[in-house]
Amino acid sequence: MRLFFSLFMITFFLSSCQTTNDEISLNGISENIKNRSLPVINEILFAPVQVKDDGLPDQPDFIEIYNPGKETVDLHGWYVQDCPTSSGKRYSYYFAEDPAADNLLAPGQYGIIVPEESPDREASRLVQYYDYLSGNFTVNIFIVERKTFSLNNDFDCITLKDADGTVIDSVSYSSTWHNPYLKNTKGRSLEKFNDRLSSNSPDSWSSSMDTRYGGTPGNKNTVYLPADRLDRAPSLSIAPQTFSPDPDGHGEKAMVRYKLPAGAYQVAATIYDSDGQTIKTLARGLPSGPEGSFEWNGLTEDNTPALSGLYLVRVSISGNRFSGTVELEETIALVR
Repeated sequence: MRLFFSLFMITFFLSSCQTTNDEISLNGISENIKNRSLPVINEILFAPVQVKDDGLPDQPDFIEIYNPGKETVDLHGWYVQDCPTSSGKRYSYYFAEDPAADNLLAPGQYGIIVPEESPDREASRLVQYYDYLSGNFTVNIFIVERKTFSLNNDFDCITLKDADGTVIDSVSYSSTWHNPYLKNTKGRSLEKFNDRLSSNSPDSWSSSMDTRYGGTPGNKNTVYLPADRLDRAPSLSIAPQTFSPDPDGHGEKAMVRYKLPAGAYQVAATIYDSDGQTIKTLARGLPSGPEGSFEWNGLTEDNTPALSGLYLVRVSISGNRFSGTVELEETIALVR
């Protein structure tokens, strides 16, 4: 009887509920998709967190490159340069000078160019901070023996050149390329939405959404989208749509997932009962990349068990790809 009632209410609620997807207005996408065969600049950390005597590993600045091609590339003699100073001086960082070293970058392989005072890979600040890199030799780490790069925290350029001085890829970044909804971008890298996008376009980049490390050197970018999904329509899904959590909030949970086109966003998520009363706020003003998720454990705002019934989940999104605010809605049934 209870199952019949739940199914009946779900059908009734769905028939009377309208989403607000008709408010969606996507700005035209301007990304230039290219078939690239040589390494590209894929991630940049130019404002690392380094606090003296705090007992924590320092973040090094770094430049991540990625080989999107089908052939292994020998990087021997390659280097990166920054913008010229006011006096015309330009720093060149040769990261693959030793002919006896592993200077190869295989198809689909990441390479991280990092300044370190010691050539010891495992003892480097990079591996100490991003500890998932320890022992992971599928990622090629290219150490330039110096304390830091001269990358500015507000704007600068990075040019990747081969041994002949030919420009392979370049980017003139700005700190304004970060997600504008982040209160602090120090220690956050800039990540590309897709390696095939033009490196020199602000539309190709946004802040890493990695909340633990602030970046993903050697891993897929947190804001990455396949080329055919860069301009996808926003969507919302809930699984399972009927769930039975424990009264204390443990046990089964409902996962709310949203997917957006490439861009930088701010997200709010709220659960309402059938009378339109707020039951639970899952997020308020959360900076986001093209996708994210929330869990609902069946508890209300004051951590008491929500009653059995139908609830509306509304996710409100604002960002640089939308005109105004987009609201996505789905229903969920809680059965105790």
